[in-house]
Amino acid sequence: MLERDYFLKIIEEFAVAIQRFLNKKKEQQTDEEIQDLYRQYVGDYDILRNLTVEEAIDYARQEWEDYRQLEKLKMLADLWYTEGAIKQQPLRDILLTKSFKLFDYIDGRDKTFSLLRQQKMTKIREMLHS
Repeated sequence: MLERDYFLKIIEEFAVAIQRFLNKKKEQQTDEEIQDLYRQYVGDYDILRNLTVEEAIDYARQEWEDYRQLEKLKMLADLWYTEGAIKQQPLRDILLTKSFKLFDYIDGRDKTFSLLRQQKMTKIREMLHS
């Protein structure tokens, strides 16, 4: 129980860290900061950023405890979304597409409806079609 409570605290901290990063001016958002967010919350940047959605799901099954898998995949989808939003083409579309697909996977498995996730998916669609 304590471990789950601790993990919930980490999820809350992650949301704050992402929001703090997004609130910075574009020129203040650095690659090092986004890499640190990957390392702090989900794992190795070089591995996770370059996985396909299917590989990320397999990675989650192999590397993370069962009760953490979906939440960590949500974090990864958020990181792909956040990084995609600040990158230039073609990397922008690659990261946003992966983020959308992972959010869609999560949406089909999460027991809780998330309006925020739906809004992000809508925003990603708009960004990809603009």
